[in-house]
Amino acid sequence: MNALEKRFQNARLWETGGEPYLSGKVEEYAKKLERYEQEKAEKAGKFDVKALIQSSREIRRVEVEGLGIVEYGVLTLADIVELGKCKTPEERGLMSLYLMLHKADKDLTFEDVKALPLDVAAKLMTALSKEMGFLAGKTLKTGLAQTLTPSS
Repeated sequence: MNALEKRFQNARLWETGGEPYLSGKVEEYAKKLERYEQEKAEKAGKFDVKALIQSSREIRRVEVEGLGIVEYGVLTLADIVELGKCKTPEERGLMSLYLMLHKADKDLTFEDVKALPLDVAAKLMTALSKEMGFLAGKTLKTGLAQTLTPSS
């Protein structure tokens, strides 16, 4: 049987749902799927809590327009307890900014953060909030970013 005849036979078997043509393809794709899932599992690796905690202690850097490179540390669950002691949203904002900046600069005090000019504090809070994922921003169906409206 030449190649053309074999191709014609395979086409007829495929059209009629013939077993020989389909079984080879099913096995081939099953093996590909198994290899893909195995590679995916190997890449994902095991969740390592200790490594995650260690990486959360590392000082990170972000460029803030008009201010330059700002060093900070990420907030942890222990910091959330500290933030819970704040009475107003403004205090929580200042405290979160202080806690993140203090991790990179141990000489920084809460009073120093309170003395920052408003425009500088706003830039820092916006940049660090984006870095931490607090200001992910919801995109509307129109493609525009959602704006917050004051509640009355």
